[in-house]
Amino acid sequence: WDSGKVESSAMHADYPLPLADRERVTWKVRLWDENDVPGEWSEAAFFEMGITKWDASWITGHYSVNKKQRYPVDCFRKELAVEKPVRRARLYITACGIYSAELNGVRVSMPLAPGITDYRKRVQYQTYDMTALLKENNILTAELADGWYRGSSAAYGVVNVYGTQTSVIAQLEVTCEDGKTEIVSTDSTWAWSNDGPIRFADLKDGEIYNAAMEPSYSGKAVEIAAPAAPLVASDNVPVTEHERFTATKSGNILDFGQNIAGYMELTVKGRKGQRVKLTLGEIVKNGRLDMSNIQTSRPAKGWNQMSLLKKLMTDGISGENAPTPRQEIVIYCSGGVDRYKTSFAVFGFRYAEIEGDAEILGAEAIAVYSDMEETGSFTSSNELVNRLVENTRWSMKSNFLDIPTDCPTRERLGWTGDAQIFFDTAAYMFDYAPFARKYLKDMYDWQKRSGRLPQIAPYGGVDFYMWTLNGSVGWSDAGILIPKLVIGVPVGFVNVGESKERIIASDVPYIVARGRKGGSNVAAAIVNALMYKITR
Repeated sequence: WDSGKVESSAMHADYPLPLADRERVTWKVRLWDENDVPGEWSEAAFFEMGITKWDASWITGHYSVNKKQRYPVDCFRKELAVEKPVRRARLYITACGIYSAELNGVRVSMPLAPGITDYRKRVQYQTYDMTALLKENNILTAELADGWYRGSSAAYGVVNVYGTQTSVIAQLEVTCEDGKTEIVSTDSTWAWSNDGPIRFADLKDGEIYNAAMEPSYSGKAVEIAAPAAPLVASDNVPVTEHERFTATKSGNILDFGQNIAGYMELTVKGRKGQRVKLTLGEIVKNGRLDMSNIQTSRPAKGWNQMSLLKKLMTDGISGENAPTPRQEIVIYCSGGVDRYKTSFAVFGFRYAEIEGDAEILGAEAIAVYSDMEETGSFTSSNELVNRLVENTRWSMKSNFLDIPTDCPTRERLGWTGDAQIFFDTAAYMFDYAPFARKYLKDMYDWQKRSGRLPQIAPYGGVDFYMWTLNGSVGWSDAGILIPKLVIGVPVGFVNVGESKERIIASDVPYIVARGRKGGSNVAAAIVNALMYKITR
């Protein structure tokens, strides 16, 4: 298909033909300048369509869930043979929780997959090219942890925000050179156990890792009903590992020299069963790690409404309490040299405090954030200004992991007001539009029938006393301001007071509110406009 020359201020042309599941589209473009001189063709790029029908079933571990308990990581395995030459192979996979997938011992999934959405409204899946990894005999494995779905959330470490039972779904499609496709899907035939090395995994609290243990896969997975929310192809840039930092050591403190959001890779040697703990944080005082800027307390047995009310009113908690977030890594040695890398947690830190006598042979901090292309840079003759710009860049890197957050430690919530205030800065530094579009979908997933938009998206365990901010100016107007900035120019206008039908029929990606003649102010106009349902 050739669009021909299209004269437009927008550099795009609409493809007129329908596309089918799994279809691959290769495309290239050329532009004419103001003198009508054509440029060179761009290099060819491609995209693939996802799938709308799944043959796979959702599976979970074979155990009864007690919502007051925390569980080890689930380990699933499936063996498969491929006897014919392979043309292409794709793995489609997601989870209510966080998953990690490997084929023949090679990790194929992005960190902290599938990212975060409101699991009640939308679950995003990823697609991985497995063609080069397939052999005659293959082992496909998946690990499953709590993540945003069941793990601790928000400032007070509330758990089970979206559900109490984690689950995973996967579909490996192998198309051979003869054109035939074989599908390997998750079902009750998959082997399962939760006796692997990761004995505890929480996105904020950290991991407990026993290097002497390996999964037995002695049980079978259990098929469960699919979540009510639809499966949709991931529409954001992937989360990836980026900069690595080695540490200088002073006493029991490792200093990586840069505050980041990420995790650690360690090489440890100790006696079998010997324990070493690393607590990660941002401040050191008097030679000790100071967590006071990060941690609060929560009841050791979990929150209920009365304990949360008492915490808010008196800053006190009855009975045994625990710090949140912990930001800890605990390793039990195997007796040899053990290599560990965090799989299901992410921390905000510059320093790590070591407890235990096991020998740490190597330690690296790895920055982890969404893979946005850096597009802007700035230098000046003033080193203080240069440092301000660099600190701002690192602040963005540390708070842009599938959603824009307020901090990489304590809350990690997608505050809409923060996102719209920071948009211009983000767009100068990075190609921010794909990331912003995904976050807009998170906001509109929450939107109420009245048209209100939230102060935090996705939901993520927002405390009830903050609900009054939903629909308020400064927060909900992110649903107008961010689309305006992504697109660059207004697409449509509505007058406050027009009918809901008129607004929906206009079919614009966002609205800009105008007050009635003689109306009070623009803020009031925006509030009123937000009462209408924005459909796109």
